Amino acid sequence: MEHVAVLGVDFMAENVRAVMDGAGWADVGVYRMSSDAIGCSLAEAAESDVYYDYLKSSAGATKNNLHVIYINTSLETKARAHGIMPTITCTSSNVVTTILQAAAEIPDLTVYYGPDTYMGGNLADLFTRLVRLGDDEIRKLHPEHNVESIKSLLPRLHYFQE
Repeated sequence: MEHVAVLGVDFMAENVRAVMDGAGWADVGVYRMSSDAIGCSLAEAAESDVYYDYLKSSAGATKNNLHVIYINTSLETKARAHGIMPTITCTSSNVVTTILQAAAEIPDLTVYYGPDTYMGGNLADLFTRLVRLGDDEIRKLHPEHNVESIKSLLPRLHYFQE
């Protein structure tokens, strides 16, 4: 592979570059196919002072904090957020697993999700509905969780509300 052409929003090319470098493909060229700025409302929300204030006000609230940030954000946003509290990136397809795995590994974890307010609301609703299922159904999502562990996580699951 010699080149990667990126047709997406601005931050996608920088994310591709970072992934390629991390995978040992630093010699592969990564090119944006448009010289025009192509924005993304989610990425822009995460770059706002309101979002950073949300993270800063939450950072010292509990001992074990984790910021779960949606992948559609810039590397600068991810780095700034990580400077405020430990941050991990997720996609819409792995966000539930990411949160459950982190909660299984870190005692009394408090999760702060963002910047996608809509997804955050859906996550809160999903986790609330999970407690109505039995332990066996919850273990299908993650083997280390059950009704009690999900109930315990609910008050420690927060999301950005713009």
